[in-house]
Amino acid sequence: MKVLYRIVNALLAAAMFPVIIFVDFIAFRLSTPLVDTVGLQESFSIKFIIDVITGKEAFWYEMIFKNGSGTFTWPVALNPIKGRLIAFAVCFVLIVLIALFIIIWSIFSNKRIPILAASIAGLIATIVMIACFNSAASLFVDGTINIVNVFSTNWIVSLLGNAVTTDGLILGGFHNGVLFLFIGLLVWTGAYYLVELGETKEEKAKI
Repeated sequence: MKVLYRIVNALLAAAMFPVIIFVDFIAFRLSTPLVDTVGLQESFSIKFIIDVITGKEAFWYEMIFKNGSGTFTWPVALNPIKGRLIAFAVCFVLIVLIALFIIIWSIFSNKRIPILAASIAGLIATIVMIACFNSAASLFVDGTINIVNVFSTNWIVSLLGNAVTTDGLILGGFHNGVLFLFIGLLVWTGAYYLVELGETKEEKAKI
């Protein structure tokens, strides 16, 4: 039973990585009064972002990496939310590290308290990450920050100026997947505790 417990823990934690990489990471909707049609709607995954960084997505690469120079310059327009973006990034990295910890711990140990504590920490980190992102995103939606101004040296600013508004900016489905998996780890550990209550001392000693 303990082997099954550890295997399920490792699988749940490992499942976070394809969720984080391939499921939509961020989604946005833009509109402009210059065009009387439905605004632009787009979503990006981590895989897409990696493709942008490596130059496989040429259009977005040119927008973010100034004139294709390959160097990222922090946009001044993002200064009002810099702290929130840093907190978001820290929580995101923490989630990844917690998932790795759970995988490694499950391979080498039967102890459940570290898994329980890590799952709770991961759940809290995910909730804080979502809150930080939503707080930052609200400044785009209410017009405090114009998303076009983030690319202040790009030709798009000269063309559109402030005519583009952000109608929506949300996290993609990946955060729901991460929440579900951390909750799954907590439920699985809790269920294991319940099962163990009815076991004899000899059964509890078995692996």
